[in-house]
Amino acid sequence: MNNVRILAAYGHPDDEGQVTGTLASFIARGAKVTLVCATRGEVGEISDPALGTPETLGYVRELELRAAMAQIGLNDVRFLPFRDSGMAGTPENEDPRSLHQQPAEAVVAHMVGVIRELRPHAVFTWDPSGGYGHPDHIAIHKHTVAAFDAASDPAQFPESGEAWSGGHLYWGAFTMKRFANMWLELERRGLMPEAIEPERRARFEAALEQPDPPVTHMVDVSEFVDAKRRAAGMHRSQFGENSMMARIPDDLRAMFYGEERFLRARPETAAEGTPLRGLEALLPGQLA
Repeated sequence: MNNVRILAAYGHPDDEGQVTGTLASFIARGAKVTLVCATRGEVGEISDPALGTPETLGYVRELELRAAMAQIGLNDVRFLPFRDSGMAGTPENEDPRSLHQQPAEAVVAHMVGVIRELRPHAVFTWDPSGGYGHPDHIAIHKHTVAAFDAASDPAQFPESGEAWSGGHLYWGAFTMKRFANMWLELERRGLMPEAIEPERRARFEAALEQPDPPVTHMVDVSEFVDAKRRAAGMHRSQFGENSMMARIPDDLRAMFYGEERFLRARPETAAEGTPLRGLEALLPGQLA
């Protein structure tokens, strides 16, 4: 499996959490894995003022992401030259440096260059909704899909290297319903530091009514749950000692983080019937 190459593309440090177990599984099997992060999460929250300031947060979060990925043996972490866009409707979303404001061709060109350089057998990114609608999640999904398709066409971006068409494209089947269920279970067990805010509770209750996203593949990552915990713990500026993430007991962690779900988008696959299971199903015929 030493010749297998994997690429993951996400918007901010800590977004990779939805695929950390799968990346760790590939690394354990000898694959070369690269993570591309479109921004440094410059406008994220700061859990503890001692950890950084708005001016230094991007640098802090870059170091946190590199430390997180070191927990699973992933050393090839790359950043695109764009700024965190913040949530829709915020001033940061209008910043001309933000990912949200970039011309599509500029971002796609960067990603085509990465894909043609690495020639990955599988590419992982957000789904079209970006999980919960964050502009950067949606943007990196859109641009990664466009780059995946363009990378196989020698007429597009000819300056970016030789065309590559040997890969599969997967979207993480992130579900807000699972996230909401975890929060509500923590509350039921009395593990939340404070009551869930009414606005957040309303979002969770709405999520519980939503259908599950389509899934074509599932990977059992239960042996990497502890590695996922350690990796998430490196994002200290986002997940402080009193955060929800720090309060998840082992049984819930195993329940909610022991499996990762995906939709195969290229080659297109209808999400019908029972999802395929296992790492080998992600790259049929390529894992020895």
